[in-house]
Amino acid sequence: MPAVNRTDALLLQAFRDKIAARGARGIMGIGRLFRIFDDDGSKSLCAPEFKKAINDFRVGLTDREIERLFKIFDTNQGGSIDYEEFLLGVRGEMNDFRTAIALKAFKVMDKDGSGVLDISDIRGTYNAKKHPDVI
Repeated sequence: MPAVNRTDALLLQAFRDKIAARGARGIMGIGRLFRIFDDDGSKSLCAPEFKKAINDFRVGLTDREIERLFKIFDTNQGGSIDYEEFLLGVRGEMNDFRTAIALKAFKVMDKDGSGVLDISDIRGTYNAKKHPDVI
């Protein structure tokens, strides 16, 4: 996410607080909200869908502030917000500690060292046969 000024940071935090107040803190909850906001099923949010979401959440932003927030979320400047951009906007960047843990887990799972996790990497790392839900 690009650097934001103080005013933009306040807009972003107001939206994050409203999302959190609705109980959507985890990735699953955020994903559910994104699908609800995506009225046309395009797997991205256009400006009107984003504006409707902001208004539904009663964040209390002006049209101009909503437009600014849309531009903050639209990191690739493609004119719409995909799920990855939305997730980054809502959750923010991972801190150094979480990034290090994620990279360590990725390295363990990436058996062939390709830098990409595919099903063979996962099969080679994770075996669910003894998991209580499987038994």
